[in-house]
Amino acid sequence: MTREELEKKHPSYEALVDEWRFHVRSYFGGRTYRDGNYLLKHPFESEANYARRKETSYFYNYCGPIVDTFVSHLFRNDARREFGSLGANPLFRAFLKDADLEGNTFRHFMREAQRFASVYGRVSIVVDKPRGKATTRAEAEAFGVRPYISLVTPENLLDWSYGRDPSTGRMALETIKIMEAPGACRIWTRQGWELWQEGSDGEAVLADAGEHGLGEVPVVNLYNKQSGIRMIGISDLNDIADINRNIYYLCSDAREIIENTAFPMLAIPYSRGADRGDKEVGPHNILQFDPELPNGRPYWLEAPHSSLTEIREWVRNDIAEIYRTARMGGARATEESAQARSGAALEVEQRQLHSALSEKADNLEQAETRVIELWAKWEGRAFDGTIDYPDDFSVRDLENDLGRAISAQTARVDSETFRKELQKKIAFAVLPKLDEGVKSLISEEIAKA
Repeated sequence: MTREELEKKHPSYEALVDEWRFHVRSYFGGRTYRDGNYLLKHPFESEANYARRKETSYFYNYCGPIVDTFVSHLFRNDARREFGSLGANPLFRAFLKDADLEGNTFRHFMREAQRFASVYGRVSIVVDKPRGKATTRAEAEAFGVRPYISLVTPENLLDWSYGRDPSTGRMALETIKIMEAPGACRIWTRQGWELWQEGSDGEAVLADAGEHGLGEVPVVNLYNKQSGIRMIGISDLNDIADINRNIYYLCSDAREIIENTAFPMLAIPYSRGADRGDKEVGPHNILQFDPELPNGRPYWLEAPHSSLTEIREWVRNDIAEIYRTARMGGARATEESAQARSGAALEVEQRQLHSALSEKADNLEQAETRVIELWAKWEGRAFDGTIDYPDDFSVRDLENDLGRAISAQTARVDSETFRKELQKKIAFAVLPKLDEGVKSLISEEIAKA
């Protein structure tokens, strides 16, 4: 393989890498965002003033909390996982406790994978197995040699290709190239893998290789929302990050206006016959005028600051638009709103949010199932269990739920089943974090009462 082939990137990667980096910087905010150079330089602005303005800028981060809220809703209730025959496997139980060989449980790993999928639109999960000295299952259990998973963000997945699977006729990954370190890439195929590194002479050198015998590339894609294009997902920040960047611009402009209007610019007469040269005009400099002009005497020139009102209104509208775009207008009860929201509008918004969360849950369910199938395949087994993520994502306030349920108890409904189901609803709404055993016990007690 030549160096050019090693550095080759997929056309979709080249087209989207800047957008991916923008989204991840928008999520983390802080210095990470400021270092992205997303603050526009004004025409004729000096480099010194631009550098100072960028250093003193601040970013109101609405992207991070919105992504975290989505993830919180998805993982508020645990998925129902039935692992079948794998559940009794000591190596699989060890995998559930330490999925990535870095101390993260499988549930925690999937939560973080979903977080980055929400930011990037899609992340990839590699299911690999270290080459150990174990030759038997007993030795593997003794040495802890088992498959593990690792997360790959789109920035590090440089190239890929699809082709027809001869056994099923479906389109499947044929090759995938992952940058593991600067100058080092691992290429996975259906038969094996190769690790290429940049040599001392600048050419690509094959450092290691191996066969896996899986018959497929051991990579699972977790999509936040599918775009219809393979390997490309839709981020939750697609439109929100741009609106948040506009707030970043406006806040910087507002700060500049306040700073400039706080210190008026001094105007003084210049000396006739002297070389005045090119004078830099600005609020931090002295303005000179012709002393022969009528009323030519020194004065202070104050800049107008009426645009601050328009900037504040623009920022408020942008904040409202962020919540509307994220379908979280109902969660914005403590924020100022440009106009009152009707109950019907909020209900439509909640339905849209519920639909978006359900789609995310389905994608998680599918990806997690594929990960465990590949884990079992590495071990020469088959996954005969099921993964089921919750499909009910109510975003209504707990107080309203309880109010309706308690009011319903006073209704004259001659049904013992209705009364008992209502009691269960109230009990589980008040105590949402009960484990399944306690919930079953409460249900039995209500049924027997």
